[in-house]
Amino acid sequence: MRNETGATTQIPLRKIIALFALGSCALLNIYATQPILPDIARQFGVSLGASTWTISASTLGVAVAAPLAGAISDRFGRKHIMIIALIGLIVTTASCALAWSFAALFSLRFAQGLLVPFIFTAALAYIAEEWSGRAATTINGVYVAGTAFGGFCGRFLAGAAAALTGWLSTFLVFAVLLSFVLALAVFCLPTERHFKPSPSLSESLKSVIKGTQDWRLLATCFIGASLLFQQVTSFTYLSLRLGAPPFSLTSLEVGALFVVFLLPVLVTPFFGRLIGRIGRTQAFLLSQIAGIVGIVLTLPLYLPSIVVGLALSCMAVFAGQSCATGYTARHAKTGRSAATGLYLTCYYLGGSVGAVAPAPFFARYGWLGCAALICLVALASAALARAAWQEMVN
Repeated sequence: MRNETGATTQIPLRKIIALFALGSCALLNIYATQPILPDIARQFGVSLGASTWTISASTLGVAVAAPLAGAISDRFGRKHIMIIALIGLIVTTASCALAWSFAALFSLRFAQGLLVPFIFTAALAYIAEEWSGRAATTINGVYVAGTAFGGFCGRFLAGAAAALTGWLSTFLVFAVLLSFVLALAVFCLPTERHFKPSPSLSESLKSVIKGTQDWRLLATCFIGASLLFQQVTSFTYLSLRLGAPPFSLTSLEVGALFVVFLLPVLVTPFFGRLIGRIGRTQAFLLSQIAGIVGIVLTLPLYLPSIVVGLALSCMAVFAGQSCATGYTARHAKTGRSAATGLYLTCYYLGGSVGAVAPAPFFARYGWLGCAALICLVALASAALARAAWQEMVN
């Protein structure tokens, strides 16, 4: 927490655990269908390409709701907004287990996406307001590490459920996990003490419009979009590649590959400290270089190399995300949630594009085409970060 000099006291473990758990909500559900796309296609009689819309549905929901979620959080506070959103997410997640058609599943996935920004934007603003200096950077890294853990759990549990009990049942497991997160948020996070509400909801919405006139914030939004584009493209189309000959992995085996998401859980908090030491821009450039190297390692027809490359690429994306979200929260002196909401809209739009736009490249050039596209996007985001973040050291 803060004191008058901006120094920080020791952060209670219960707060760290609660914020880590809240971070896990961001990706627990959103990409859970990645390892089971063939199962969804068979279940509902749709094409494999159409099944990827179960990913885009949730990311589109996030993109649509994020600006409004940020504005509402800036007006009405942080903790109780997160709690209400968690309750709604539990209900919609459990309802996915009852999906009777592809359209029903698509609609419920979209509803899940609508609720996620209310947790994400409020949590990032909560961190920026309740801590300062390197403590804020470290806690932000813990939160982003939580998103990595949620990404792993969602993908792995979905793959395991598809092989053991049927993929629809995994959403009931997710609902139980989200109930534990709700309990942690209620009992372990105190009500915000440094929050200053905006005068009205209209003023909060004006903050979103104001953000569209800030080129540095817009550049950061594009960077966020590029990060999720890289991740969704790599995991979606590598999953399809590994499910086909010569690998022919099962849904369970593909889901097990997502254990690489546990590496960012361990690395990202320490990367937050690196940002404080060498600066945000340099840390981001290092992350993108590492990501490109990782993608190159996925090119050979050699499974261990693919796993190592996927792990390196995954760590690079979450490290970059720690840079971008931290910059967004610190750059916006007022209307932090509104700025974060704008960032989140672009971030998940990038994920939506990453799920479907590379399909023609994959169809024509295979994984090589997708890999080249990812590397080009990484280079563009690195150049943009160098231009936009020059004025901030960490």
